[in-house]
Amino acid sequence: PINFNPGIIRGGDWASSVPAWCDIDCRIAILPGWSVADCQAEILSHVAASARDHRFLSNNPPDVEWSGFLSEGYELKDSAEAEAAFGKAHEVVYGGPVHDLVFTALTDTRFYGLNYNIPSLCFGASGAAMHGFNEYVDLDSLRKSTKATALFIAEWCGVEKL
Repeated sequence: PINFNPGIIRGGDWASSVPAWCDIDCRIAILPGWSVADCQAEILSHVAASARDHRFLSNNPPDVEWSGFLSEGYELKDSAEAEAAFGKAHEVVYGGPVHDLVFTALTDTRFYGLNYNIPSLCFGASGAAMHGFNEYVDLDSLRKSTKATALFIAEWCGVEKL
């Protein structure tokens, strides 16, 4: 899913007065095939157009600063064969089919696909508080996900007798 999230909004110096400033930090995702530079230009155009019609902002135009992670969108195509091979490995270890998980984040699969044309699937152990100070991984799920990954690699890459 595509996500435009103004996740951090800060403004003003005093709770009892109208804020004289405002900072908004956004997380902006773009679709596969869209150019980061083109999307940035379109966003800047909308900000400038909105500021032109505003009494204060027309004389004090907003300053847009690009920071953090920037990447084109990515979609894994022609993945049926790899997904089927992983599905077999998952079935052996977990005793059931793979369940898709949709979320508004990114994974490193995009890096391999966009930069190296290497198709990749995203799978791993479960846990909680991901990327938090109290993040943890469930050790039983780590053992199972390791077994499923090993079976997938053997199925996908093949094995040779030693």
